[in-house]
Amino acid sequence: MNFLHVKANLSEKSKRTIAIVIALLSVYIIWGSTYLGIKIAIETFPPFLMAGIRFLIAGILLYGFVFYKEGVHPKLIEWRDTTIIGTLLLLGGNGLVVIAERSIPSSIAAIIIATVPLWMIVMGWLMKIQSKPNISTLFGTLIGFLGVAILMYPSHQENLHFDTGGLLFTLLAAILWSLGSIYSQKAILPSSTMLSTAMQMVTGGAVLVIVGTLTGEWQHLDPEAFSSRSLMAVLYLIFIGSLLGFSAYVWLLKNVSPYLASTYAFVNPIVALFLGYFFADEVMSIKSLIATVLIISAVVMITLFKAKGRSKR
Repeated sequence: MNFLHVKANLSEKSKRTIAIVIALLSVYIIWGSTYLGIKIAIETFPPFLMAGIRFLIAGILLYGFVFYKEGVHPKLIEWRDTTIIGTLLLLGGNGLVVIAERSIPSSIAAIIIATVPLWMIVMGWLMKIQSKPNISTLFGTLIGFLGVAILMYPSHQENLHFDTGGLLFTLLAAILWSLGSIYSQKAILPSSTMLSTAMQMVTGGAVLVIVGTLTGEWQHLDPEAFSSRSLMAVLYLIFIGSLLGFSAYVWLLKNVSPYLASTYAFVNPIVALFLGYFFADEVMSIKSLIATVLIISAVVMITLFKAKGRSKR
């Protein structure tokens, strides 16, 4: 009986380990691939409407699933705060990335978005939400911003120069995503993480559609001009990028430490870099590789230091 009990425990542990590895790989690859998906989708779709439709459909489907499982009715104040967060994350964070990818490689957008943890440290300190960064955190932040500076620095070599407007849009997207993430820590949200995210997708998607309407994108929405690869990219972003990727991430948050779950921030830029190079003929320059190494090193340094600090408490 003891042997059977030990064998059963080992089996359960092995299954859990396999599930964690699959979930991590899903978040790494799926979220890293969404940058290329966006690049392909906006070849024939207007950017704001594409992003808005993506999140509206994903949000409605997720909301329906959560409501069916839990039967929860969100409060009005919860809708208010999820609307604010959804606007900052999806209009500001994602919408500006979509606009930026019209003029910069998808891999470069992913590299800049990887600076979100750095911006959160700076903004948290300036807003007096967090204590002053220690030497290790400050050093990591400086390394990360050095990587951004290398990307932003103009080069006379054509294949090393990236559109300044696109870079600035992506940088602003990272800042707004960070602001939305910080606001979410104090916001009044539903106890269900999945419900909260569904509401953010619905409200943020609606705001994106409104902005697309105000900027006249409906006039450029021509279903006959949609390419099959753009349609496939939009479907991929809805069902794989938003629903499957998010489900894997939520499962990880409940089953592993938040620091292990957050390691997607280290891997996504690398995935985006290689996917852009192999499938979109994007340039993999020494400049972008150096920036990638610096930014990812900074995020790893800061995240591991936080994990170590928490484990000592």
